[in-house]
Amino acid sequence: MSASRGIRRYRGWIAAGVLVAVAGTAFVLWRGADATVAAVTYETEAAALGTISVTVAGTGNLEVDGTTEVYPAISGTVASIAVAEGSVVATGDVLFTLQEATAEANTAKALATLRQTEQSIAQAQLQITKTQNTLTTLQARSAEPTPTVTAAEVAAAQGDVTVAKAGLSSASAQRTTAQLAYDEAVAAEDDLVVTAPVGGVVYSLDIAVGDAVSASGGSDSSSSAASAGMSTSATTATSSDAPVTLAPEQPLAVHLTVNEVDLPSLEVGQRADIEFDAFPDLTATGKVYEISETGSNSSGVVTFDVWLSVDVADPALRSGMSAAATIVTDVAKGALIIPNSAVQSDGDGGYYVLVMDAGATEPRQVAVETGLASATQTQVLSGLAEGEMVVTQTVDSTDDAASTGAASGGGMMVPGMGGGFRE
Repeated sequence: MSASRGIRRYRGWIAAGVLVAVAGTAFVLWRGADATVAAVTYETEAAALGTISVTVAGTGNLEVDGTTEVYPAISGTVASIAVAEGSVVATGDVLFTLQEATAEANTAKALATLRQTEQSIAQAQLQITKTQNTLTTLQARSAEPTPTVTAAEVAAAQGDVTVAKAGLSSASAQRTTAQLAYDEAVAAEDDLVVTAPVGGVVYSLDIAVGDAVSASGGSDSSSSAASAGMSTSATTATSSDAPVTLAPEQPLAVHLTVNEVDLPSLEVGQRADIEFDAFPDLTATGKVYEISETGSNSSGVVTFDVWLSVDVADPALRSGMSAAATIVTDVAKGALIIPNSAVQSDGDGGYYVLVMDAGATEPRQVAVETGLASATQTQVLSGLAEGEMVVTQTVDSTDDAASTGAASGGGMMVPGMGGGFRE
């Protein structure tokens, strides 16, 4: 009897323990679910008016661009030099002069050639007279009752006359060429002074007094440039064999390489901010002044060359230095701007934001029309007002409870009951 009562008492304690365990588990699950709700927070930022800029970035190097090579109109010996490297010159300023003796020698040489051609003409005329007289004599003798010459001899004499006349034509042509050369040599005596064809800075000076200089303008000079004693370069030129090389007063330019996807947004005249690897604290501004018509393909990546002028170049900058530029392709002032992280796609080509009203615990979804977009900001054209708070990030910290024994789903793992709590 006492044993039976002991068993019943033991069973009562077991039942009470089970009830306590169930109640405790329910309490833990309830607290876990409540913690899950409380763990979701929203980071917000106000839509504000401001300026948004869209940019294109590129890297490259400093180069010297737009140089002009200056040559004398005649070959000669340098008599004097009026400039130095770095000198600022205007169009028409004297750069250097040639010795008069050189021009006089060239004129004398041209005159001697002219006199020789004149002698050749005289000799050709005498030859014509001689062969013509011979032909006349032979023709007369062939007409006698008893001819003393053959028809072949007469034909040969006629051939000699033809050759003599051809010699006169050749001598006359040579005289014309010699006369032109002489006239040019005489005129060149006034070209002893070499002046600047354009204004700028003397970028390089590769002559000294006593040096012999050539009138050649190089293989890529146009005929007009060569006759003027200069050739121009629209591309980079850092060295030249020209006696004098002129450059713009600000000769440095930035040669960038830009990806093909950015090319459609680039235009000549767009402003750029420029940085230099060699001088991290030095910045400059510039403008796009040339965009290449053709691209370069390297391992499937197509890039285009873009050139920027440098508004004010620091004296420390040198050709060849690495540069990086940010080109402003579009700007909107007084625009309503929000962070990019607040803009969401609706999957149908549109966009929306989550707006957190004052006093609200949950945000509401608002469709918006977007405009310009930079790397960090987006312009809103409609759907949102200045000052409205948009959600930039949703923070769910329920996973932090795992360190205190909570499951990732927000529940508590109960031994012997399989998986944890699921929402």
